[in-house]
Amino acid sequence: MLTPFDFFEHRRACKQKQLERSARIANLPPEYHSPVSPQDRQILDKPIAELVQDVQKEVLRPIDILRSYGKVAIRAHAKTNCLTEVMINPGAEKWIEDMNLQGPLAGIPVSLKDSITVGGFDTSVGYSRNTGKPSPQDGTTVRILKDAGQLALFRRSFPH
Repeated sequence: MLTPFDFFEHRRACKQKQLERSARIANLPPEYHSPVSPQDRQILDKPIAELVQDVQKEVLRPIDILRSYGKVAIRAHAKTNCLTEVMINPGAEKWIEDMNLQGPLAGIPVSLKDSITVGGFDTSVGYSRNTGKPSPQDGTTVRILKDAGQLALFRRSFPH
């Protein structure tokens, strides 16, 4: 059984994370809040293998793929409350410049389950007691994905 102090601590931690997520979404560049364009639709309709080839051949820029998938994720979250962390920030565009554009997953964005450790973010696994304790560095899964050229843009809750 939870003591009253545990309950209030839980409610405070949940509210803090919700406010943090809302602020990150509100502060995303305007491109993420604009309607899905025909170019976005073309990107979203392509198979992953084709997107990777387009990035490697410099037909598509990873930032365009990131923004297309980001728009859709923000809209899905508005309907289902599925995101726990928004990892797109102004530094994401800088990170894209340093990514492996020849990797097997070059430029492909991914949403990760909340149990995957991402440096600078909480790995709460759905427990409020684990919030406010960001990981100092990426976990093995994230390092492997980054080495392959993949972009982590969101974390989602378990059932999604």
